[in-house]
Amino acid sequence: MATRRAGRLPDDLTSFVGRRAATTQVKKLLAASRLVTLTGVAGVGKSRLAVRVARDLRRAFPDGVWLVDLAEVGERSDLAQVLLGALALRNDPAASASDVLAEQLAHKRVLLVLDGCEHLLDECGPLVGELLASSPELRVLVTSRAPLTIAGERVWSVPPLLMPRLDPQGRVVGRAVGHEALELFADRAAAVQPDFAIGPDNEADVVRLCQQLDGLPLAIELAAVWMRSLSVADVLARLTDRYRLLTSGDRSASPHHRSLRAAIEWSHDLCSPVEQAVWARLSVFTDGFELEAAEAVCVGDGVSVEDVFIGVAGLVEKSVLVKEDRRDARTRYRLLRTIQEYGRERLGGGTKERVLRRRHRDHFLLLAERFDAEWLGPGQLEWLTRLRLDAENLRTALEFCCTEPGEADEALCLAAALRYFWIATGAFREGIAVLGGALRASPDPDPARARALLVDALVHGWHGESDTALELLAEAEGVARQVRADRVLELVPHVAGVTDLVRGEHASARARFAEALEQDEVLRHDALPLISMAGLAELHVFDDDLERAVGLCRTCQEVCAEHGERWARSWCELVLGLARWRQGRPDEAVSHLHECLRIKHQFGDTLGALLAVEVESWVAAAQGRWARSAQLSAAVRRLWQPASSYLLGIRPYAAWHAEAEARARRALPAPERHAARRRGEERTLDELVEFALGERRQAASADAPVRLTPREREVAQLVAQGLSNRQIAEQLVISKRTSDSHIEHIMAKLGVTSRTQIAVWVAEQQ
Repeated sequence: MATRRAGRLPDDLTSFVGRRAATTQVKKLLAASRLVTLTGVAGVGKSRLAVRVARDLRRAFPDGVWLVDLAEVGERSDLAQVLLGALALRNDPAASASDVLAEQLAHKRVLLVLDGCEHLLDECGPLVGELLASSPELRVLVTSRAPLTIAGERVWSVPPLLMPRLDPQGRVVGRAVGHEALELFADRAAAVQPDFAIGPDNEADVVRLCQQLDGLPLAIELAAVWMRSLSVADVLARLTDRYRLLTSGDRSASPHHRSLRAAIEWSHDLCSPVEQAVWARLSVFTDGFELEAAEAVCVGDGVSVEDVFIGVAGLVEKSVLVKEDRRDARTRYRLLRTIQEYGRERLGGGTKERVLRRRHRDHFLLLAERFDAEWLGPGQLEWLTRLRLDAENLRTALEFCCTEPGEADEALCLAAALRYFWIATGAFREGIAVLGGALRASPDPDPARARALLVDALVHGWHGESDTALELLAEAEGVARQVRADRVLELVPHVAGVTDLVRGEHASARARFAEALEQDEVLRHDALPLISMAGLAELHVFDDDLERAVGLCRTCQEVCAEHGERWARSWCELVLGLARWRQGRPDEAVSHLHECLRIKHQFGDTLGALLAVEVESWVAAAQGRWARSAQLSAAVRRLWQPASSYLLGIRPYAAWHAEAEARARRALPAPERHAARRRGEERTLDELVEFALGERRQAASADAPVRLTPREREVAQLVAQGLSNRQIAEQLVISKRTSDSHIEHIMAKLGVTSRTQIAVWVAEQQ
């Protein structure tokens, strides 16, 4: 912290750590605007940053850089009088203090730092506005938990300190050194324990600690003090009650910066009663929420919809809530862990908290059920994005169901409704754990249990655990028959087909898929039949019945296009890639595989993306591109490890993989083969996708022929004749949506953006 001398900047008593980018940004803002307000949550380091910026800018202000600490100034004080005293300016008892202040600053080039204005907004706003209007060379830098909200103000929210990430195995991603939060912790810890250093034995714990403390400098400094008597792991273990642990602050600091509780309580006291009530209720959320969710949970017991809206807006204004605007999703809000824990403490537990947690569960159960019902449609990617953002809330809701008496049936419903979340994102292990926990918590036979067992069988099968999947499927069918859960029974053949395919029981899988696809009604409300089509087509490839495989995939594509469905379509593209490869048509195979890869990568379907790349490695081997084949295959093998049974445990895949590797081994000299494999093993998934897709784009010359499918050529001819999408659909006896989809694909392949350009291309071909 620092000592303060009237009219001067304080001298630092501890080193200023990090904030290089923030310091640069604030300087740029001050160069462009005469009033800059630094906002941010309690303890984020607004004051220290402002002083640092002011010190760096001293030469630019020949009449002085002045810091005025307003933390101890009362709301009824004459603020202008306070500033006169702090700036050591002469007073005129016959005039108002504000007039005297304006007169004496009128022709001076001064930077005025007003620190801690949040409790004096009504006083600061008008006075600062008057001073800026009368003093053209004056610049004002304000720190406050809320903006002044006056004309010309530039507001910049001070972010928490930068921290590294941990991978799923708890290892630091990249290097731990060079991150601001860790630099600060190491510096302050060394002040109380001189031999302290961050190294391989403790860096992961330090990262976890800084993450738990939200990267807040105040909290990190308070935690570092404990290094005198505890280890990092000890402090981390005791953070369950951070407000009791983080209390030994700087006694020379202002009262609301001496402990974490004091800092947060200061923010709480500045909130209105409505904002305080909403803050407490929002604490049941985990890692963010949308306004719709806040209204669903917080409304009731004296809090209206309008109260929630006003409360959320006020908490954002006061830097209690973090507003997150995302290009790919709706606006979200988030409470830092430190703020959330204080709100949960104010909530008080007991019946009131249980009611709110039940509302929280109900909202996310409804969200999951909507996701499941609408999966067979055009909004799949948007739904997955939304559920990924709310993953922690879904886990919290599931935990509540499994631990609160009488709520276990809802756990089954919620876990089962997330079936496509588990398999489309490759979250197999989590899905298995969640479904297992829900099934243990609710053992009584009913439709919810039958459905959860079926979904558990599906996820186990997709993960390659076919024996367990078979047992779960048998139990699901038994319970479904017992309780007459017809919807579950309709889906049994689809799951059985997937399970038998993975087990290598191809004849049985073929029969179950055929049985499943006889039920036309299921296709109207569920996406599993599309997977069954792709699975049956895959079996035809295994049998070298390639034309039947292609025909079934075409049918599946048309159904997908009618629904606007993309994820199942990506599996069809994969099977088409396999079929074209087996037919000796490598260019078409790669085209389908790349379309599959693009969709899979968009969806975050890691397993599907890796499978597409693996198949392309076989195509590359067939083309004699041995180094590319070896590189792709090595990358897939390394990245597959955390996913599931390698290549899903499907025997033909394993055989084709071994054949491609053997051919590459025979064709490539050992040094080249090892170099290619090493390059592959070093690639991240994003780098692998870029490599797989990018090389084809680079290799394609400007005059290379564009390959449209026969159906696409037919559609292009009709476009050239001037037919509309609907007229094309009627002439070809397909749906308009299918016609739309064909034209989108044609434009993408030709690299054009209009129907006229398609017509020109057709004319050139003729």
